[in-house]
Amino acid sequence: MFERLLAKSANSVSCTSATFTGHIWAVYKSAKTILGEIGDRIFQQLEVDAKDRPKFERTVELAAYLHDWGKANQHFQEMVYRNSTSDILPPTEHVLVQKAWRSHGQRQMIRHEVLSGILALQVPAFRTWLSQVPDADLIVAVWAAMGHHLKLDANKIDDFPNGTGSTLTVFTSHEDFELITKKMGVKYLGLPSLVPTVPTRDWSREELEDAIRKLMDEFGNLSKRNKYEQRFIAAVKATVIAADLAGSALTEQGENIKDWIPKMLELVLDHEDLDNILQEKLGSKKLRHFQKAIANTEHRVTLVKAGCGTGKTIAAYAWAQKWATKNPNQTARKLFFCYPTTGTATQGFIDYANGSKTESALMHSRSELDRELLFSGEQDDSESIDARLSALQAWTKKIVVCTVDTVLGLMQNNRRPLYAFPALVQAAFVFDEVHAYDDRLFGALLKFLKTFRGAPILLMSASFSEEQKEEIRKVIEEDLKEGINILDEGYKPLEEIKRYQFDYRPEVNSKIENLQPIFAAVAEALERGEKVLWVTNSVQSCIDIYHKAKEYIAKLDYPNIKHLIYHSRFRYKDRVKKHEKVIEAFKCCDPCLAVTTQVCEMSLDLSADLLVSAMAPAAALIQRLGRLNRKADEYAPEQFRVKHIRTAIFYAWDGMPYTNDEMRTGIRLIEELKNYESISQEDLANIAKEIALPVPQEEIPSAWLEFDWETYPVALREGGGTMTVILDNDMAAIKEASEVNKKSFIQEAQAWSIPIRLMKGWETWKRCKFYLRAPNDAIQYSEEVGAEPCKH
Repeated sequence: MFERLLAKSANSVSCTSATFTGHIWAVYKSAKTILGEIGDRIFQQLEVDAKDRPKFERTVELAAYLHDWGKANQHFQEMVYRNSTSDILPPTEHVLVQKAWRSHGQRQMIRHEVLSGILALQVPAFRTWLSQVPDADLIVAVWAAMGHHLKLDANKIDDFPNGTGSTLTVFTSHEDFELITKKMGVKYLGLPSLVPTVPTRDWSREELEDAIRKLMDEFGNLSKRNKYEQRFIAAVKATVIAADLAGSALTEQGENIKDWIPKMLELVLDHEDLDNILQEKLGSKKLRHFQKAIANTEHRVTLVKAGCGTGKTIAAYAWAQKWATKNPNQTARKLFFCYPTTGTATQGFIDYANGSKTESALMHSRSELDRELLFSGEQDDSESIDARLSALQAWTKKIVVCTVDTVLGLMQNNRRPLYAFPALVQAAFVFDEVHAYDDRLFGALLKFLKTFRGAPILLMSASFSEEQKEEIRKVIEEDLKEGINILDEGYKPLEEIKRYQFDYRPEVNSKIENLQPIFAAVAEALERGEKVLWVTNSVQSCIDIYHKAKEYIAKLDYPNIKHLIYHSRFRYKDRVKKHEKVIEAFKCCDPCLAVTTQVCEMSLDLSADLLVSAMAPAAALIQRLGRLNRKADEYAPEQFRVKHIRTAIFYAWDGMPYTNDEMRTGIRLIEELKNYESISQEDLANIAKEIALPVPQEEIPSAWLEFDWETYPVALREGGGTMTVILDNDMAAIKEASEVNKKSFIQEAQAWSIPIRLMKGWETWKRCKFYLRAPNDAIQYSEEVGAEPCKH
């Protein structure tokens, strides 16, 4: 029935990249190209010995070659053929495929990548043959192949779904399978020309279960690798995952792999890029003394104390001129800015809409890739589509602004950083607001420092605790035997300025009916012509406050008050507009009120006259205060002042997303400072150092480095699950827009996609390719306030 074996659903008979042979070749070619372009960067960044380069390269190539062997089975072929267009199979055969697929519950007996491992190691003829690839480590290659979908978990590997039958046909003598072994294996991997012949046959469930048990026994005996071996194996796995990503995305896109990958990976910073950014940001001003000190640091790793609004971003760019551009001692790099906010952690890569002209250009993706090309048709594949697309676009940027999860998540096999691995291994990193890290994040940072031994790293915070500084120093000086630059004096001229006073109202809680005193204070500020930023801790409370504030504003006798809302639950195209409107409102002369969530802690560069905030952890409150009275006048060289002391109002909050321990740090910060007549950033930093949560006493295990043969993601930090949806109500509009914009439906749908929290009953929602379709009775949406659950 299956004249050609497929690797994913096909849209036409000429779609060679969807075939078994075409896809394996594309991934192998991608692996070769990545190794040729940045193999030396991988070794330098992770400090892998150059003598192991042949072993590394050949192991990666073998894993890329093996990774989808297991797709040559009856269940997988039924699945991708039934999802292919009608011209792939005659109608009568398509009916038979549908019937066969339904006969075993429309599920596969075994994951294809697990079957790849069984074929490579539990079929003696194949194992003997594959073990003859020169310099390769067959076991590590199989680990990488079996883990390339991040589903390789010892507790689930032998979990065969009920109702999937008692046997599975594996097409090892199919013409396409033999093309892979007899031609590709011999010609490109140097395998012996005497290729084993393994007949197509039915494998019983018991045989497959027994094969898995034998694999697990063998793998268990090979575990307990040293730190160097762990880095080597982890790098093999990540490179194979990246090669699969590129090979899947580029072939149908009309891109030549050998051209596109080098072109994108060559997008690194040069001195002129950073010089232009600094000129645009500084204008006629010069770098301040503390910025010069950061820029001229001697060692690869630098720790800097610097508060909000002190010019630390400019300092980071000046530092990058030395550490991320080509010079006699190093190659040019990409630059990652990493922020810890929880409000946009699921967003990953951030749309940075208020940078300078050059900055924005360097952050712009050079790629217009179609999500559809990253979709294999597997039932659980949809969860990784957005991560794949955004990570692949990170390959194409010189500067990447992201949540810290997007980098440190690598330590726990998180999807985005694994897919972005080729960008990470040629990057310099700026980790900002390190004081806001919880124990798991900080543990991951320490692990990252130990692992990325060749990466220039700038660590910045308004208030490092003594414990944090000491743990970082120990990693660099004692574990890695390197020097570290510690600049912990801060920038006194700005940090000592008195800017704030606190108005703490613990008797006012977050229920909308109890916020009347806060609304009254906001109304008074607006009548004075001021700009107000209100930050709450959930999207629903943000929407409720926005609606209630509208009633108060309608009663004010003041023209041109701008009333805005900004959170993460907008359609992508609407969210970009909301962001820009908030930035513009705080630039102009009219009074305004912006009601936001935690997204403001990272992505809103503005200065408010009044801050209203729900109680939050100290680190989050310090970030929010960085948006209050931000601007200071430099009345003499490196001497500053503000015109007024500005008020921050805080009220109680009970509920997600913070833990009780985290909330206690915020309450203590406010309690300690509420009676001060005026407060500086230095005051905040001094208290924050005293109340910081303890650093982890035990090393946080790393799934990426320490799980050996297993490969599955572990949560980097606690957080609720999200999913990306399109609305049933939007389907017709997306279709119409796709025709007008001459895009595929799925390409156009990207602009209409919305991240929402997991909801009860979402498992029953229909799908449009990899997007869930939110029913009309589940999500209501308006361009004004975004998405919220329907109230039944």
